[in-house]
Amino acid sequence: MTTATESTWTWSARNAEGDAVSGATVAVTMEDVASRLRGDGLYITSIDSGALPVLDPQAVEHVRRGLRAKRVSRADVAGFCQQLSVMVETGVSLPEGLQALAAQTRRREFREIIEAINDDVCGGATFSESLARWPDAFPTIMVNLVRAAELSGTMAVMLGRIADYLSKEQRTLRQVRGAMTYPAFMMGTGFLVVVFLVTFILPKFARIYEMRSASLPTPTKFLMAIGEYASTGWATWVPVLLAMVLFIFIAPRTTAGRTCIDWMKLRLPILRTIHVNLYVTRSTRTMSTLLGAGVNLMDVIRICRGVTRNRVFENVWVEMEQFVRDGHRIGMAFEASPDIPAGVTSMVVAGERSGRLPEVMEKVADASEEELDVAIKRYTTLLEPLLIACMGLLVGAVAIALLLPIFKMSSIVH
Repeated sequence: MTTATESTWTWSARNAEGDAVSGATVAVTMEDVASRLRGDGLYITSIDSGALPVLDPQAVEHVRRGLRAKRVSRADVAGFCQQLSVMVETGVSLPEGLQALAAQTRRREFREIIEAINDDVCGGATFSESLARWPDAFPTIMVNLVRAAELSGTMAVMLGRIADYLSKEQRTLRQVRGAMTYPAFMMGTGFLVVVFLVTFILPKFARIYEMRSASLPTPTKFLMAIGEYASTGWATWVPVLLAMVLFIFIAPRTTAGRTCIDWMKLRLPILRTIHVNLYVTRSTRTMSTLLGAGVNLMDVIRICRGVTRNRVFENVWVEMEQFVRDGHRIGMAFEASPDIPAGVTSMVVAGERSGRLPEVMEKVADASEEELDVAIKRYTTLLEPLLIACMGLLVGAVAIALLLPIFKMSSIVH
């Protein structure tokens, strides 16, 4: 004897006031749906006979977890760690602290995550296990540091370190993004201004001159040819433009494209200085925090591989992992890499020999962060007048092409 399975049926109906309503009901047959709707006082207009399978509740919950976690920023996580650190240090138990933070959190997504973590902890799970269930919200380094704190009994101190680490990381990323935003804005603005002049302004002048049989100057003819091609040759340049846009969005998601972009970050003159200091800052600060917490060295190396997020720079950590397995020093991997500055390598080797590697790594991170600040300020200061000059030359060239025929207006009139 087979058991009937429930399915989701979509329906539309009208209520007692005559307003149209619609929805979905889980039932075995269409008659069951109709009976329920009539019992609710609805007048049925249609019921979809195509049954839809009932979604797996666990799959739906997994998708909802991912969507909620992606809306949580690193700033929210840093504030969460800082406040929880203060509570635990003053004697508040972990479940009480989580409950208090969930009550005062304004962002609904983050509040639901904290409540879920609190339920897991009250149910017998460890704090690190609860955090690990939300990988899109809490980074791997935080989970490992919390796991080390649970073993050593230093939860309050470790949460404070995590908050400090996340705050410094966000400050560094904001500096890099700010340095890249200004050039992109200037270039985009200049491009739009030129497109507007060539597409809308220049053709109007050209028609006036052509009606008077005037011979246009060479710069004007050149810009007119560009404008004419933009208006009439769209069947050629539109597909090319769309292909370029798709390539820009798709290439970073492929292995070859991502590797090429990461290689350029470490080889182009200006980008190299900024990104090398960024990667050294993030990796050495991560290593310092993890080693200071007593995390296993091999686990530290694996975590640092994911911190830099650069496929080319990951070779440093691959070689380091191999050197450590063979019984060699960590500094050998830094010495073998062409992307690590010589000063950083010397400090790491010295710290390894003195047995104070965590402290030295923290100093390396601070020094690299200072160099990153100086590099960003220096290149931003140089880029501003350079971009302004380029925009002036570009717009000026278009303006000259527009004004040259006007200079010949007297001869055209005569």
